[in-house]
Amino acid sequence: MNHQRTARAVAVVTAGYLVVLVVWIGWLRAAAPPGTLPYQLAALVAGFGTALGLAMMVANRRTAEQRRLARSGVEGWATVEEVRPVDDTHTELQMLFTIPGSESFAGRVVYSIPPGEKARFHAGAIVPILVDPSDRHRVLLLPREPLDEE
Repeated sequence: MNHQRTARAVAVVTAGYLVVLVVWIGWLRAAAPPGTLPYQLAALVAGFGTALGLAMMVANRRTAEQRRLARSGVEGWATVEEVRPVDDTHTELQMLFTIPGSESFAGRVVYSIPPGEKARFHAGAIVPILVDPSDRHRVLLLPREPLDEE
């Protein structure tokens, strides 16, 4: 989950909601028919919840480069040789990348491992990958699709 993009999405939706709320309080509420206040409030809250949910879904999408790589990348696998924590959220993985039809090569990836998947990244673990055919230094790890569970 991309926490920074999600936080930005929540901030933008909240700011937009505050603008809508100010417009409603300043101009629309006074002109509304009597007895409709509860329905208007329910619509405002429902609109905020819907906008917030949609913004969080969009924020959690893969980046354009990741989507392109998922479409046109070459499948392979990487063997984790060494795992070193960099800070609280990022881990450095020393890996040996293997792509069928080409030579294996070593590389280093700094990756934000989701808490539920930390056990999968240990020395000797095999992780499926997608590699950009035009630049083998662009690698997308596919930790949710283990080779041994397909």
